[in-house]
Amino acid sequence: MKTISLHDLIVRLQQKKIPLGSDPKATVSMYSELGLIPPPRIKAPESSKLPPEISYPLETIKKIIEIKDLKKKGLALEEIRDSYALDYVKDAIQDIMTSDDASKIKEMAELLFEKDDKLSGVLEAPILKVIETKNTKELNKLLSLFATQSLFAMNDANALLEKYNVNEAKKSLFKSIFYLSVICLRLARNNKDKALEDLSFEIYNKMVLMPIERASKKVQEEFKNSFDKHIRSKKVNS
Repeated sequence: MKTISLHDLIVRLQQKKIPLGSDPKATVSMYSELGLIPPPRIKAPESSKLPPEISYPLETIKKIIEIKDLKKKGLALEEIRDSYALDYVKDAIQDIMTSDDASKIKEMAELLFEKDDKLSGVLEAPILKVIETKNTKELNKLLSLFATQSLFAMNDANALLEKYNVNEAKKSLFKSIFYLSVICLRLARNNKDKALEDLSFEIYNKMVLMPIERASKKVQEEFKNSFDKHIRSKKVNS
């Protein structure tokens, strides 16, 4: 795998007019700590008087450019890291908005304009159904579906890692954990395994609930802005 030194990485990005703030090294390090770019390779120098040699995969240049493009579109770093949840929320809303059920569309539109954040709860409903349902037949079907999704995502993550596509691999891995944490939480409750339940809920909260909540707020804001623009254009044209 081709690598590039931290110094050359920063120089290449600056040549492409990519802003890295007042402390480029700190910015690159932060992106790595957040998991947005691959971790650095650190090689100890032959002399103790010299600093360690820090390098990154060559594809890191492209990844940082992508991060900056997403930031220009209004995404925060946490939203970029949790982009799988953003996709989940957008897909869920799109499914409802393209529905033939007018009452559902009206309900969603009203929900998106409410001050209280109820959107997250609506989007979490399918997940909570797995955790709370008492219908054994339905539960087995849902658990099987979630397990399948988790395995597919894990397989995708492995294939992406073989291509050194670390960011997309991490996105797929998060998606796998997303489904797996729900399965483990339900199984823990079934078996009254308190230790597993506590661990599952901690992962579930961090990897599922919090990203969905952040993504919901972002999508809700986008929906309002696009709706306002639509209304203003109608007034101008009338």
